Amino acid sequence: MSIIAISDTHFGLSSSTLRQAKRVDFLIWEMWRYGDGCEEIVLLGDILDLWRSRPEAAVRASRYFFQKLSELQMKISYVIGNHDHHLTVMTKESELMERIARGDLFSVYTPNLSWSQSINGLMMNMHYPTYSLRRKGRRYLFTHGHHLDGIQAHSFRLMKGMRKICGKEMTPADLEMMMAYTYEGIYRSSLFGGLVGLEEGLWKASRLFDRMGSGLVRDPVKRQYRSIDRFIKDRGLSPVDLFVYGDTHRAGAYRSRDGPLAMNAGCFARSNGRRLETPNTYIVISDDEICLREMGRRDPIRRLALPGR
Repeated sequence: MSIIAISDTHFGLSSSTLRQAKRVDFLIWEMWRYGDGCEEIVLLGDILDLWRSRPEAAVRASRYFFQKLSELQMKISYVIGNHDHHLTVMTKESELMERIARGDLFSVYTPNLSWSQSINGLMMNMHYPTYSLRRKGRRYLFTHGHHLDGIQAHSFRLMKGMRKICGKEMTPADLEMMMAYTYEGIYRSSLFGGLVGLEEGLWKASRLFDRMGSGLVRDPVKRQYRSIDRFIKDRGLSPVDLFVYGDTHRAGAYRSRDGPLAMNAGCFARSNGRRLETPNTYIVISDDEICLREMGRRDPIRRLALPGR
């Protein structure tokens, strides 16, 4: 039995490579062929692009994809990313309205959210910001990856330093609040083309800052590995054997001597004119190994043994 992880389809954009039904059909066929009896599919965020397209356009574009997933009749887990973060806000607002009705008017911070939601008729298990499971004595941790680097991480470090001067500690809850305000602003600006262009410019700048801060390290996962380790420790999620994420659109894998195996699932979207070395990639996790595959390619790009139990 296996788990398949797919990230960054960005439905709603013309750059989404799965907006064509024939490509969805081909991916489903590959999942059947290489999935070795797949029992669960994990969607790693930015499945719907609610930053650069209207919600109804994103949901309409994803209809065929979700329909084909529903025909598989297997467990679907959806980990929210930054471009579909509004789904998390909707859930929190619904919870707030229920508490208001009861008169429970107090602030609640939930470090990990889990709920059930139907999109295009497909009921899924939703998670934010992480989804964790145990299998064969190992612990797998899935997240989108937008907590790891980029502009939001630089802003977090700046605010952390400022609060330390004031004698206060910065917590993951502070980061989530900062992200929520920022992401909702971007979501609301999707109607205005000029603001969408500004957001794309900030996205490119965040990648530039990341590269400058990482020096000559070219491997995309190795470059983020310290941030991955910090993310796990700051949230008390250790020990983790396998860390799977997306966000950067750059597939890869890296393992240190004493840390988890980390793998980026890549994406199913063209990337703002930047040529991807390995487009249209996904991950297949079996009992003893993990494979990074490119759609349409017979042999895996990477095949790695899972850490010992």
